[in-house]
Amino acid sequence: MLSDKILDVCAYHRRDFDLVLVRSRPHDTQAVLASLQNACQACPASSLGSLDSLPTELLCIILRDLDVLSYFQFRHVNRRACALATTAHEYQSVARHGLEGLRGLLRAGLAPLFTMGDLYSPLIREECVLCGSFGGFLFLPTVTRCCIACIQTSPDLRVMCTSTFSRLAKISTRRLRRVLGSELRTVPGSYSMLDKRTRRPKHLIAVQTATAKLEQLGILDQDRSRALLSWDEQEGRQFMASTAFPWYDPHNGQVDDGISCKGCQVRFENRLEVGVADDRDRVFSRSSYLSHFQSCTEAQELWTQSEGGTKAVWEPEFTRRGGFFNELDSDGLPR
Repeated sequence: MLSDKILDVCAYHRRDFDLVLVRSRPHDTQAVLASLQNACQACPASSLGSLDSLPTELLCIILRDLDVLSYFQFRHVNRRACALATTAHEYQSVARHGLEGLRGLLRAGLAPLFTMGDLYSPLIREECVLCGSFGGFLFLPTVTRCCIACIQTSPDLRVMCTSTFSRLAKISTRRLRRVLGSELRTVPGSYSMLDKRTRRPKHLIAVQTATAKLEQLGILDQDRSRALLSWDEQEGRQFMASTAFPWYDPHNGQVDDGISCKGCQVRFENRLEVGVADDRDRVFSRSSYLSHFQSCTEAQELWTQSEGGTKAVWEPEFTRRGGFFNELDSDGLPR
């Protein structure tokens, strides 16, 4: 198809965005893929006890209401439970297409707060909840579909070190954890596009969500709320609470990781106009990129040079690398 050829020549995936967020190491992911996505083929030797008296449809409804951690615990009861849980539609979709979101919740200690349905809903949503552009990422504390620009700048996605939040709110850390009932446990990662490591606290709190809950309970006054919402937290913390999360279209079975424009990178390097940095950092769905292509002179020039996708053309080193990072270590993480 012509559209596929245009995408091959003029678009690319910004892998550096994926690498600076919560991310599983490739060899760890490969080791669990088969067990996550498939049930044991052997016939079940045990039943579910009294649960087997319920119709399968009712059991599936019960499973949909289980939080993610309980879902996995049920899945490990026996072969019968594993087969039932694995074949559920929402689970199959998330395990195959939204694995980073699923593993991210488990690793961050947030799995008891959300169901498979909570993960499935953003998986089949294309747009960022906050700005409406294509959203190729997931904010873990609220399982919100979002874009990279909102992760970097939106106050709705701000996170704060638990100890800092406790100090500004003038509430003991113990009481804060008891009232909120959850916090994000950070996991190892780079979390910076610069050649330096960002200091990683042990726990983070979603500022907007926590502040709203404390205000509702009458624990926070307006002065402390303003102090929390205006605090300038260290750059990169929001990356520790987000992960890459492709869009899955259940109507055609297609998965879209998001693509960026090579032409916009060419224009950025040539510095032909103000504001091109924002353009080169935009992420599109495959369909929305084709609309962008119609207005991007540099992308059209690349297409012309390729003679309809039949010739290799020059492109910036940045787009060949897929972003800022030049080398990856043995685990596929940026050096």
